[in-house]
Amino acid sequence: MYGLAVDIKSGETIRRKLVDLGLLDNMYAILNDGRHIFFPLVRPDHEFLKGKQVVEMEFPKRGLKPKTLAESIGFRDVRSFDIIGDIAIIEIPESARAQEKKIGEELLKLNKNIKTVLAKESSVQGEYRVRGVRLLAGENKTETVHREHGCRFKVDVSKVYFSPRLSHERGRILSQVKDGEHILALFSGVAPFPIVIARKKRVIAYSIELNPEGHKYALENVKLNKVEGRVIPLLGDVKEILKDDKFRNWADRIIMPLPKDAINFLPFVVHTARKGCIIHVYGFAKKGAEKELGEHILRLISRPAEIIYSRKVRTYSPDTDQFVFDVKILE
Repeated sequence: MYGLAVDIKSGETIRRKLVDLGLLDNMYAILNDGRHIFFPLVRPDHEFLKGKQVVEMEFPKRGLKPKTLAESIGFRDVRSFDIIGDIAIIEIPESARAQEKKIGEELLKLNKNIKTVLAKESSVQGEYRVRGVRLLAGENKTETVHREHGCRFKVDVSKVYFSPRLSHERGRILSQVKDGEHILALFSGVAPFPIVIARKKRVIAYSIELNPEGHKYALENVKLNKVEGRVIPLLGDVKEILKDDKFRNWADRIIMPLPKDAINFLPFVVHTARKGCIIHVYGFAKKGAEKELGEHILRLISRPAEIIYSRKVRTYSPDTDQFVFDVKILE
């Protein structure tokens, strides 16, 4: 195989450059003879290697299996990915696009439970909150069954929104629910929040979703998890559905996991809350602006209410975080 020989003094600088270019073959060990370092190469014909000392030599395989994706593929800026069922969804930076197929293949090797690796084509967008994806490696599919909190969720990641990163939130809210509660799960997608709750508690939950595909999977998941009659999926716009008088002063708990727009729906939702109702509302805030977001939420509710809990759910971008606020209706 091919290797690059460099003076030992410039070894670290060259190593970083090879990593950034995706040229360092991490399946083999780096060698040195005291004066030179020899880097195993993925390919010998890259522009960066012109004029440098490329040699043919044998490199021993590394004794340890790579433990992380970054270690396996050599790209430090490719670290995290989401796993939904047996599908991994990864964001490929521009610096790694030339090696994206290898990234997908290495991810399959690292996690035997993954059958398909998809790359993000776009951010979550549109009124249905879906993103474009493309196949990198493995089986050509976008539908899977995700397991969480003892439940199974059938989902097509190209047609509906589903976030495994909200698993903690689903468990946290479940731990607060009491038997007999009336629950509104809004913007509910394939119905993970109400199903997780209804599998453990005796509740009545309406699951409202605008995306027809999300509603279709919600209906399937209700049957799959045997919570018929306790979780009732409804297709349509939250603002229109909640105009029905049967929802007035009905809810003991309202779940609003739509961080981009949920707070704007509060004026159309708050009439459904009984005294003592807990509203779990998610939103984005610039770093350091959590307090201001909480104050804005209370103004939009326009009923006596207090924030009883808040926390950062995740970092959304370098300057923006996602938060959840638990708001109790006092009157």
